[in-house]
Amino acid sequence: MVKLLIIADDFTGALDTSIQFAKRGAVVEVHTEKDVEYEKLSPDVNVVVIDSETRHVSADEAYKVVYQIVDRALKQNIPFIYKKTDSVLRGNIGAELTALCDRSGGRVHFVPAYPDMGRTTNNGIQYVDGVPVARSVFGEDPFDPVLTSNIPELIKNSSDVNVMLISKDDVVGEDKHNGIYIYDAETDKDLLDIAYKLNADHELVTCAGCAGFADALAEMLHIGGSKGSLPVFPEKLFVVCGSVNPVTVRQLDVAEEAGVMRIRLNSTMMLDEKWSTTADAEEKIKYWVSVMQEEGNIILDVNSKYTHNASGEKINPDDRSIVSGNLGRIVKEVIDVESDAMFMLTGGDTLLGAMEALSVYSLRPITELIAGVVAFKFSYLGKDIYCISKSGGFGKENLILELCQILKQGDEKSPEAISDGVLMKI
Repeated sequence: MVKLLIIADDFTGALDTSIQFAKRGAVVEVHTEKDVEYEKLSPDVNVVVIDSETRHVSADEAYKVVYQIVDRALKQNIPFIYKKTDSVLRGNIGAELTALCDRSGGRVHFVPAYPDMGRTTNNGIQYVDGVPVARSVFGEDPFDPVLTSNIPELIKNSSDVNVMLISKDDVVGEDKHNGIYIYDAETDKDLLDIAYKLNADHELVTCAGCAGFADALAEMLHIGGSKGSLPVFPEKLFVVCGSVNPVTVRQLDVAEEAGVMRIRLNSTMMLDEKWSTTADAEEKIKYWVSVMQEEGNIILDVNSKYTHNASGEKINPDDRSIVSGNLGRIVKEVIDVESDAMFMLTGGDTLLGAMEALSVYSLRPITELIAGVVAFKFSYLGKDIYCISKSGGFGKENLILELCQILKQGDEKSPEAISDGVLMKI
């Protein structure tokens, strides 16, 4: 029986949020089809996650998509709905929370902090490592810059619903008005305190936030079962980076400085949809695989040529789907040559492009290797392929080196196992 619906606006968000429930033994299914046929789901499914892919559409379109998803869920009597939002406020947050509020006809409790990732909320301002998010690197995002750090202002820019700010010292009275309630939080304890209070008041029905509050929500709802053992992960790491976020770029720089081979893809590899089928591609892919086999790790990176094409002109942001599609086809060709590796795919578009190229429609989350870094597997041509997903803006600068070490150490340093019954469909 489905107890919780999570609506995420991109693929990596769907993964890093669903893992909070999966690691407690919940049976989770993640879908990219928006019209989930709930009546056809296995009866042991506890949590359904829908990747709405609404981050880069118009606010009006995002509102309609989320409203329709919520409408179907409520008609199925799903008791809890969680709107996963980006921890640095990218996307159509105001429109999507409004859709949830309008269709549910009640209150949406929005807790945007993620302390483990340095995202905190104080007096309604979202911070990243102590810096207001609009003044951080996320304010300079080439595709989706964050223009304000003020969360009430952000919501009111695309919504006319009531917005209430709840500080850590505030108490929500019994005479609650419908609308969006924004909660300050700076520590994991703050998140748990909010979850406890909402649970005591029977107010967890419609909540929103990122993976941070999802973890606290999972603690409250007790949706879980038995946990299985972790598999033995491949030691070799093949990184495919489709993110231009400076946080990820720095992680690549540190790994390269430590000796990891870094291949910078050129504009032909990224924008020519036929390149992956050429003799040039076959030759280069065999070479990349040989480097990984000899050195143990390799990085394919869109940076340095991603924002400019061969003539030096800036590539149109509308080409991002072409780039992610090409990266997906490259991943497929690499796996066809050598599948015994751990594939790290950064950015939701990159991950979705790879799954589409491989014609893979279900995958299983395994564990969270590092906060915000999710390991999962899927079956391809009868063999299990292991992957890692990470949002572009997550992680410390030595993250890739730390992952290499985790894979080399194997079971000795493996994170806690989760239920092997967790299924994710795309």
